[in-house]
Amino acid sequence: MKIYFTIWACGFALVQAALTGQAGTAGVEQRTQSFTITLNGLVGDVTPLFGPVREAEWAPDWSPRFIYPAQGVHHEGAVFTTTSGHGNARLWLLTTYDVRNGRVEYVVMTPAFTATEIKIRVVPDSEQYCKATITYRRSALAPQGNEEVAKLGEHWAEEQRIHWETAINEALAKGGTHD
Repeated sequence: MKIYFTIWACGFALVQAALTGQAGTAGVEQRTQSFTITLNGLVGDVTPLFGPVREAEWAPDWSPRFIYPAQGVHHEGAVFTTTSGHGNARLWLLTTYDVRNGRVEYVVMTPAFTATEIKIRVVPDSEQYCKATITYRRSALAPQGNEEVAKLGEHWAEEQRIHWETAINEALAKGGTHD
């Protein structure tokens, strides 16, 4: 546990160092956006697909590099990195992983660019289906991050809803595996 706090503190230090020397953080923006998807499975079967390991079953480009624990498992406190489509390094912390209650939450830092909180809540919808609401709250850490924050609009949410719902339901139909 001490390792994960050290790693996380280093991530915040990188953000703080990147902001030093700038004219403050005036003019940075924050936006929150949610979308809800209907999934062909039960809460206990669907929730693990939102974890850092099993997301690869429906998102073929997902390839986290685990820092803690090194073997990459689903549990609170897991720390890993990914690379954005623009080549920016992202540091992830899995803050909540509760399959029984259908909750998965992350904090994602892109140093000197954005900080994002992702909350996923999966609830029963019937005997065989569930719904998942995914909420992103993204904050710019510097003015150059405002463009990324601005992307969290209605159009973005609809694209994400269609993609996530289709990909996850396809993985569920195949037994949780992606082509």
